[in-house]
Amino acid sequence: MCMLFILLCFCVVGWSADIAVLIPQAAILAGDDPVNDPLAKEFTIETLIERGDVGIAWLINHLEQDLGHTANIYGTGEDDPGLVEEENDLIFITEEIGSGSVGRDYRIANKPVIFTESYILDDMGFTNGQSAFTGGAMTTTLKVVNSNHPITRGLPETFVPTINDPATGAPYVVTFGTVTDLGILAGIGDVLVVMPTSVNESANGVDLPADAPVVIALEAGSTLDAGDKNDARWVFIGYSDVDPNAAYGGVPEERTLNVLNEHGIRLLDQIIAWALGETVEIDNWNVY
Repeated sequence: MCMLFILLCFCVVGWSADIAVLIPQAAILAGDDPVNDPLAKEFTIETLIERGDVGIAWLINHLEQDLGHTANIYGTGEDDPGLVEEENDLIFITEEIGSGSVGRDYRIANKPVIFTESYILDDMGFTNGQSAFTGGAMTTTLKVVNSNHPITRGLPETFVPTINDPATGAPYVVTFGTVTDLGILAGIGDVLVVMPTSVNESANGVDLPADAPVVIALEAGSTLDAGDKNDARWVFIGYSDVDPNAAYGGVPEERTLNVLNEHGIRLLDQIIAWALGETVEIDNWNVY
């Protein structure tokens, strides 16, 4: 697996937050409590890696080791949404978690929510009440379509978000969650980052519509598709944890999160900071 080490040359967080990281229940041994038992937490992270969820394992490490937050791990089969909200400053719903696991549990959350699972865009009120036509799209290039938002500050208009594959010398081709039918979007939130071109890796590699969204930010108090409002900031970021399809240039052993380069990580970090109400300025990034 690729390992990416980041030295942040400028402080990117103003305080240490408690961040709930929701993961597949199958990664947590029955009876284990990774929130309150450090050994259970360590074992859960090892299990994630063994399952191939190396991107989620990378995320947990990045939140704690690079950003100085505390990552509290919850399985979506046994999480108590009210308790998760009470004990955390931010809720991060990872990929591979769909409607059957979280449903609308966090649509009424009074804490900020970041989610990477495109299958819950409908549950969160982004799709005019329609079931989300979503899937995994593969590409190597992202495009900023709103450079005035704090989340996209300092990013190039177009950028490659992944490091180079040592085997090929070219950027890793990875999977991003997105909406495969742009017509169902309800105009909820601000689309900030898109894929200029991409292929639907789960539908025989057909081209997706141009500018399929990868990042949608929603300010607190916005009106959702059913007329209700979100109490805190939400961000959808389509950093998938699904194995990239080898038929379209992907390396199945890798995941999007654990092969991000400085631009890809900066986008993630500024999403986290914005959701928490922080302003992020990163002057220098050194990647080792």
